[in-house]
Parts: sequence; structure tokens; C-alpha cells
Amino acid sequence: MRLTLPGAATAAPGAPAAQLQGRWSPRPRITSGKNFSLELRAKIQNDGAWFNPVVDPEDEGFTWRRRRLAVRGEFFNRVEFEVEREFGDDIEPWRDAWVNVKVHDLLEARGGKFKLPFGLDNSTSSVEHDFIFRSLGTRALAPGRDIGAMIYGEAARRRFTYAIGVFDADDRLVADSERFFDDDQGADSFGRTVSGRVTVQPFDGVASLPSGLRNLEFGASGAWSEVAEGLNSFKGNSVFGYDYFERVWVNGDRVRTGVDVALVSGPASLKAEWINASDERLGQGVDDGDLSNMFTRGWYVSGSWLVTGEDKEDTVSPKRPLLQGGFGAIEVAARYERMLLGSSADASEPAFNNPRADNLRRNQDAVVTVGLSWYLNRWLKVQGNAIRESFDDLTRTPLDGTATYWSYVTRLQLAF
Repeated sequence: MRLTLPGAATAAPGAPAAQLQGRWSPRPRITSGKNFSLELRAKIQNDGAWFNPVVDPEDEGFTWRRRRLAVRGEFFNRVEFEVEREFGDDIEPWRDAWVNVKVHDLLEARGGKFKLPFGLDNSTSSVEHDFIFRSLGTRALAPGRDIGAMIYGEAARRRFTYAIGVFDADDRLVADSERFFDDDQGADSFGRTVSGRVTVQPFDGVASLPSGLRNLEFGASGAWSEVAEGLNSFKGNSVFGYDYFERVWVNGDRVRTGVDVALVSGPASLKAEWINASDERLGQGVDDGDLSNMFTRGWYVSGSWLVTGEDKEDTVSPKRPLLQGGFGAIEVAARYERMLLGSSADASEPAFNNPRADNLRRNQDAVVTVGLSWYLNRWLKVQGNAIRESFDDLTRTPLDGTATYWSYVTRLQLAF
């Protein structure tokens, strides 16, 4: 039996198996060869926010974004489980609770509560993200966590990955503002949801190409569910949850699709993603007739660069950590994105804001985010983002007649 904890003395060769060792690998971990392992994980994030102009003074200041502890275990390199709790959340405290069985690299099965497979931005952990918040399209459209079952797998060197699952109804009673402000909540689902994602790296293994191109990855995602009759459509929320497109009456199928591309080379990365959702509006006209589908569409392009020269990986480890002979690692990033809502009716017809109108009056939010991240060591990170957003329709903005808004956000993160 072996216990691995930070700050312990290094084991001498030939010492008994049960002892403390001087390494964090990279988190507290108990192991017994290949038979059993148990480790503790944590995500702690505190955010600060300031605005110009100020819409609601209560939104300014500091708040706990995530305070999560998780236990993950593994048996015989085949069976894995995780239980994660969010402290301070009385509505949905248990985030992940699943069991995973590995049959082969190409076939694993997972059951329980976990995030649905959908999208590049949505699949990236909040502690590994280039920005403090995920993109508008991901926050509004990508499905979050639900109870269900999934099969997934990957080929050698992740040249191909796939995941598909079936999930239960989303019965969370979370206010719109809280759901959107916590960008890990995910979008609404109703009834049973089928969701899946595939990725390919077509140039992996082509030795004549630069390493960056060999890492080029394309992804595609899709999700289907039924949307309950009522004012249950997607809605337009600004970065901090202010409405610029109200919910409309819907009924029928909800179909979400997305494509993405990512290129990582050395200290730099480039990413782009497009997500579209279509809600049927069967029998929702004032005469009980069918209306044209409502659509919600978001896309972004982003890039990042570790100016201190570290390789861009899921977990950035500074070459020279703070207080260990260096300053840590510095990364700069930028993202441009848009989110548009409307209906698929003939654009030449008059458009209205009425939630039962066939041709819904469109509105769009355009956002530019510039970010700076300081990795003090592999566990501590400080981030700062400046966010500029502007709206097309001046009558549907957080402050009537004001099109442009600035947000300044900070984050202090401890994660292991």
C-alpha cells in the first residue's frame, strides 16, 4: 500500500510499500500497485467583476465561482469512479457521480451523472480554459450534466475519438441568471436527450508535415431532445446574464449541431467553433398553426500564446515556477465571438418581438475578449479578462439605447 502526499519524505529504495513519498502526483493519491488507486481533486475559483457602464451594482465585486472537491478511484486499470461536490450550492451540489468500465481503448462505458459529450469549448475543463468564461454559444446551447449512459473510445494517439450517450430529463430548478452566470451549468434539456461527439486528427503520423499541422484536430457534435411546450426556447443573455432576446413559445424537437477545429503547436493554439440550435414551434401560432423554427447560433475564433515558452498542454507546468527560481508562466489570449437569435421565416416578411410571431425580430451580441493568465506553478493560476460586447438592437440591451458594454473580470484559481 502506498500513500502519496505533498511535502513527505522521499522513500528510500527497498523501503516498505506503505509509506509517504515526497511528490504530488500531481495530487494526493493512495495506490496499491495496479490493483487500486484513490485520489483527491479540487477546483477552487474566486472571481471579481467590474463594469462600464454599471447595470446592476450588486453584480460588482468578488464571488466564489467554484468550490469543488472530488474523489476519483480506479480498480485493476479497468473500473473507475468519481464523485464531485460543489460546496455552497444548495440547488445542485452533486456535479459528477459516475462509474466507468474500460473494455478497450476503443470501447469504454460510463453511467451516472456527468457532462454530455458536445463541443470543444464545452469539453474543456474550466480549470484548463484560456479564458475565465466559456463562449456565449457554449454557455447558451451546449448541454450540461445529466444522468445517463455513454459509450466512448479513442484510437492510438487520439487520431480518432468518439462518444455517444443517452441521458434523462433535466429537472434542475435553477434561475436563468444563475444558470448562465455559472458557465458550467449547461443549457436546458427536456425529456430524453441523445448527444454525441467525434474528433479526427487526419494528419497525425505524417512525418513530412510540421508538428503543428500533425496536431490539427476537427470535431463534430450533435444532440437531439424534445422541448416541452411553453416559453422554453433558448434566450439571448449577455456575458453577465442580461436579456437581449426573450424566450418564445416552442414545442417539438430540439436539434443542436456543432463543428470545431483546434491547432496546437508548441506554446501557441488556435481554435474555432460553430454551434447551432433549432427549436420546433408546432401549434404555437395565434391560430394554433405551426410557426417557423427558432434558431440560436453562436461561433468564435480564439488564439493563445505562452510567451514564456512552455508547451500548450491541458495542464500548463511553468518551466520556472514562482519561488523556485522563476516567475512562473505567462499566457496571452484573445477571442472574437458572435451569438445570433431569430427564426427561419422569410426574412422579407415583417419581423416582430412577439413570442408567437412567425418571423422573430433578430438580435445579435458581438463580443471581444482579451485575456492574460499567470501560472504561478502547476496548481495556482491568476487570470484577468477585458470583455467588450455590443448589441445590434438598441431597444433590447441591458440599458435601453446603450449598445456597447465593458466588463473586467479576474480569477484566482487553485486546482489539483
